[in-house]
Amino acid sequence: MATNPSFATQGDAVLQRIEALGLALPEPPPPLGAYRAVIEAAGLLHVSMQGPVVAGHPLPRGLLGAELTLEEGRQAARLAVLNALAQVRLHLGGFQRVRQIVRLEGHVACVQSFTQHPQVLDGASELLASLFDTRAGHARSVCGVRNLPGNLPVAVTLTLEVEPSRR
Repeated sequence: MATNPSFATQGDAVLQRIEALGLALPEPPPPLGAYRAVIEAAGLLHVSMQGPVVAGHPLPRGLLGAELTLEEGRQAARLAVLNALAQVRLHLGGFQRVRQIVRLEGHVACVQSFTQHPQVLDGASELLASLFDTRAGHARSVCGVRNLPGNLPVAVTLTLEVEPSRR
């Protein structure tokens, strides 16, 4: 099946929007264990958990409600989703095949009394909306956890519907 030209145009627009926001896709971090960063199956692209990692270093580190503020958590969620998008770009070669952001899942490392998990993950959801426009509406779940690998404050997984490969 040939790629729909409107999707190709929208894929290019994603990269333009990233640049217009003064952002850049980071180098995709390698998996931390015996798994793949991205799997494509049955028209879906599943991106393994990604955190706010820059050049191999978790930034920031700590628990929401203790070492980190809500706004720092929102920024960490934005960086985590940028890492997920970097994995998508590496796997697909761009965003031309992306039809829809299907699901965003977030884990927020926080103190027991922290209750603003949805607001933290809004940092990622709002960035996806600004980059993918009408293709960004997604289902979402978020939960608080005691800790994450590398003392990360936030980690996200992403599921996207993609056009079939022309391979």
